Amino acid sequence: MEKISNLKSADVPEEFCIFKTQLSLIEKGWLKGTYTIETFRTSNGHIFSMIRNRNVNNQIDRYSFFIDNEATFNEMDDFLAEVIKSDDLVNLAWYFKIVVQSKHMNYVLQKIEEKLAKSHKQDPKRFDHHMLIAPASKPKEMSVPQGYILGPLLKSHVDTVTEQWAADTGFTTVSDDMVHIVQENIAERPSFGVFTESDPRTPIAWCSMYGGSSLAMLHVKDGHRGKGLARILIRSMLKIAQEVHGIECRLHTCVHKDNLASQKLFLSEGWEIQAVNYKRIYFSFS
Repeated sequence: MEKISNLKSADVPEEFCIFKTQLSLIEKGWLKGTYTIETFRTSNGHIFSMIRNRNVNNQIDRYSFFIDNEATFNEMDDFLAEVIKSDDLVNLAWYFKIVVQSKHMNYVLQKIEEKLAKSHKQDPKRFDHHMLIAPASKPKEMSVPQGYILGPLLKSHVDTVTEQWAADTGFTTVSDDMVHIVQENIAERPSFGVFTESDPRTPIAWCSMYGGSSLAMLHVKDGHRGKGLARILIRSMLKIAQEVHGIECRLHTCVHKDNLASQKLFLSEGWEIQAVNYKRIYFSFS
């Protein structure tokens, strides 16, 4: 197995659209945090790559993998031995994600779990999500209802978004890490809010994007639901992502399995549930 030059997003087949989109985010300056990429090729010509992302505390908070579907188990073992560093495993963020888009996902996840040097737990209720991929088609234009304004989220909106995100995901307190994530989403990537004409400074609905190319934190406040605002936000995010990264770079999102209304919304917009070839695992470390 030899180390080779890193892939460009244009080199990645569309069936691996999540990894492809993450590379495009890096190339277009939508991911400005600390990350490293390592890419290898086996003697059989199979390609492997990993994006290692670090948070503001220099801890590993995400591994994203490109795994050749034709790879052998021995090749995957060799690749993981190259990229999963012992120093990484003792410096994992408390909220650590693994992203795999491959038919070999279960094998890869099992091997990584075996390597984890810290005690960890998965919270199956909190993180029991469906994963949906955006359609490879342009969203239809949609007008904002009378009395509302669509605009960008700003630094001044961080507290509002973070507090609601914590409540929506079941956290009782807002951590510094959560604040940093929202700050990065707003500062590094397009984020949209909906405001009322009577109070154009306070968002009543919003949506942003995580560094892993996932549509994030979609929320509409009570009293403003049923007006199509969430649909407008989803289409706005998808439109600007396609304009910058191309229609083949598809966003994805996580929707809790109990959130039937959001599932119905995304499915009606042409998003597809990924039942087999995509997995995101969250580990909480004590």
